[in-house]
Amino acid sequence: MQTTANLWEVLCKDLETQRSQTSREQHRIAAQKFKEAAEQVFRKSSPRLSDALEIAGDVCQAAGFFSDALQDFKSSLARNLENGNITAAARVAAKLALLSEHEGEEATARRFYGQAMELYEAAHDYSQHCMLASNLAGLEKHAGNFVACERHYLHALDMAIRLHGEVHPSVALVCNNLAVAYTEMGDWVRAENLHMRALGIREQVFGAMHPEVAQSLANLGVVYHSSSNFAKARGYYEAAMKTYLAFKRSDAPEIVSLKANLERLPSQ
Repeated sequence: MQTTANLWEVLCKDLETQRSQTSREQHRIAAQKFKEAAEQVFRKSSPRLSDALEIAGDVCQAAGFFSDALQDFKSSLARNLENGNITAAARVAAKLALLSEHEGEEATARRFYGQAMELYEAAHDYSQHCMLASNLAGLEKHAGNFVACERHYLHALDMAIRLHGEVHPSVALVCNNLAVAYTEMGDWVRAENLHMRALGIREQVFGAMHPEVAQSLANLGVVYHSSSNFAKARGYYEAAMKTYLAFKRSDAPEIVSLKANLERLPSQ
């Protein structure tokens, strides 16, 4: 008689075999068969069934069947919550948030981001808070809710520092993103300070020649450009251009954007 572990291994191997087919539709069918087989083999309270629904969602999402993926993730989340599998529920809620955002369902994405953060907190796991809070902030910025955007980015920054210390790429990334929001708000001073902070971290971690350093230089150029400090903006744009060109083609989007910004500057 096969054990539960053996049955799970058989189902997973069968799924991988069926996924060797190249058709997206065949991947979707394989996910459906995998899910149905798991429902026949495992009890409703079994974590394996919740895992099977999540995996089916992963397969459908990878194949581009987003509606199917959303439904599978929702079913997995419900079962995990019902059975008290808090960590798994948090992980699936985060996947639902990301996929809902991808599908343009911003209100739903906000709800799932919030739920994922609450569940991770209940599990005493804060490893995902920086990413989740940053994504929430991005949603609020897109909606023009800058007060909520700032609050979420500050929370993300606090979590990044707690997890990684003051000098870490994750800290620099949150500083960069919050500074971009401040730039859009017209708060040039705070935008400049945070971009400078991100630049200092990136130079310390990566050295002076790195694409992320170039990003900070370019963003500082935008701050000075927006605040009419045109000479300073030109200097930072040109420094960013020089750094980017060490890594990217001249027709890369970053280079094209910098060229356009330089052309928009008033002549000296």
